[in-house]
Amino acid sequence: MKIISPNSQPQDLERNEVNVLLALIGLAQEEEDVHDVTLDGVDERRRNLPVPKLAGLKNLPTANLQYSATDESTTKPAQRPATPPSVPSIHNSLSPPQSRMLRKDSLEFPEADPWGSPALHKGHNHAIPRPNGAPTNGAREPVRTVSGFTNTSTGPSNEDRRQQPRGAPMEPASGGWGSYDANPNFNNSVTPPVGGSGGFGGDGGEGERPEEAAPPARTFGGGRVTSNRAEENIVVTLLAEKEGMFLFQHHNYQVSSVRRGSKVVRRYSDFVWLLDCLQKRFPFRQLPLLPPKRVAVNGNHLAAESSFMEKRRRGLARFSNALVRHPVLSQEQLVIMFLTVPTHQELAVWRKQATISVQEEFVGRPLPPGLEDSLPPTLNDLFAQTRTGIRRSAEAYVNMCNLMDRLAKRNEGLAADHLRMALCLQSLTDVSQDTYAIDTNDVPLLNEGLHSTAKHLSNSQNILEDEAKAWDQGVLEDLKKQRDSLVSMRDMFERRDRYDKDNIPYLERRIENNENKLVTIRSKPENMVKPGEIEKVTEAIIKDKESIVAQHARGIFIKECIRDELSYFQSTQYNISRLSQDWAQERVKYSELQAHNWRQLEEELESMPLGD
Repeated sequence: MKIISPNSQPQDLERNEVNVLLALIGLAQEEEDVHDVTLDGVDERRRNLPVPKLAGLKNLPTANLQYSATDESTTKPAQRPATPPSVPSIHNSLSPPQSRMLRKDSLEFPEADPWGSPALHKGHNHAIPRPNGAPTNGAREPVRTVSGFTNTSTGPSNEDRRQQPRGAPMEPASGGWGSYDANPNFNNSVTPPVGGSGGFGGDGGEGERPEEAAPPARTFGGGRVTSNRAEENIVVTLLAEKEGMFLFQHHNYQVSSVRRGSKVVRRYSDFVWLLDCLQKRFPFRQLPLLPPKRVAVNGNHLAAESSFMEKRRRGLARFSNALVRHPVLSQEQLVIMFLTVPTHQELAVWRKQATISVQEEFVGRPLPPGLEDSLPPTLNDLFAQTRTGIRRSAEAYVNMCNLMDRLAKRNEGLAADHLRMALCLQSLTDVSQDTYAIDTNDVPLLNEGLHSTAKHLSNSQNILEDEAKAWDQGVLEDLKKQRDSLVSMRDMFERRDRYDKDNIPYLERRIENNENKLVTIRSKPENMVKPGEIEKVTEAIIKDKESIVAQHARGIFIKECIRDELSYFQSTQYNISRLSQDWAQERVKYSELQAHNWRQLEEELESMPLGD
């Protein structure tokens, strides 16, 4: 009673205070030393509070006790707990999972952030950072060895999950999306620089990360890929000040994320470096496109005018958003550091001191059992069919982007002509008195009608300019986003043609020759065999067989990877629906504005003289 309310009697306690009192009694019955029982202890144990052994509490559900203690912990004055608070699992049993389930951010910030980023970690429940080989994309699933497309799984079935208590957290999967990398010993592709795991700035967080409540289980398979979580939005801003010496100046861009609460400064060359690393590490994934550094006409490079810089800024924004929304690339350590290291200079220091590996993502990864059998035999036919459609669609979207850009510029030209027309009508009102000097009785009404026409032409000009701007920033950007997605898929298939090769037939022939050679050597007398010759040939055979196994596994991984990328790409079809609907709504909106404008003009012109 002294802990909860020193000056109150038991009958004066409210319901929440009674629940906390019961929790304290339960902890006191467990602890040997009663003085160790505190409110902080209730807060720490709120996920598994003991039931006090009292006669009147035999039928009291444990869930209600835990839930009420949680409510009380939120109403008491702010105190720093001994360990970061965990999300109470009882929420899952008292409310629908879809409405009360907590979700973590799509990107996991490493605690070994060289520049700390403390604001991103304090008071947040982040998951333990994963190595690059096991991206999770914030998903938790039953542990499995292959992606959601495979038929075999080592985790519990759907029926088993339904039989689990709602409050029990799910086991995290070894890989969230397309998790073919079930090897827990797979090395991280980026290791901290010399001087400790904390990097330059040491630990970016405070203490260990708390255990999270399990988000809804999610399997990545065929069909529509949806997400109940809002997509992260990266904003790229062109900074006004240039850097560098005369004749070698360059523009800087501020890359900011509201979700991360981060703002970093990058050069165009930093984006080029990142894409180059991603192409080496993820050649068989949908890598976003970068806008060109310069534009050349007939071999002559044009100056970096404002319109080109704006187009490049938008292209960099599309590139950044495509990265953070990709379920695998968003978990890559290079991408995370690119979006969190504050300045270009600090990023350059990190690149020099960190051990950055750009090995292909499949290197050193064992082939999970059952993965090869789970891939359909018609997968190559599906790839060929999809590639044909993607290539033709990409050409169509390139043309549509050019046409939409021309339509927007044509609207701007039409708006300019409306303004010229309005100015001409305004000038007519100045000479109407002289033009019709014989009888000037109707000239005032005539000038009034000309003024009204000029005014509504000017209004129409403003509407046309707004519409052109809306097209430029809306439907045109949506078309370019779809175009970039298609072109990146087309480039992925082209990279597959270049890099998906092996020398297995050559190795098989060499193994056969070495085996025959080994038989011949063993048939010779011992005095005619050179020392170590048998071991040398045997070792060559073993190495060739291991190389065949590794190359065969790589081919299976490539097929699965491309299939997963196609499944992720499948959701872009709904972007077409959205952009078409948005454009149609814009056309209706501006058409109604124009119709209202001309309808008003029609009413105002009824008073013009007709000479009847």
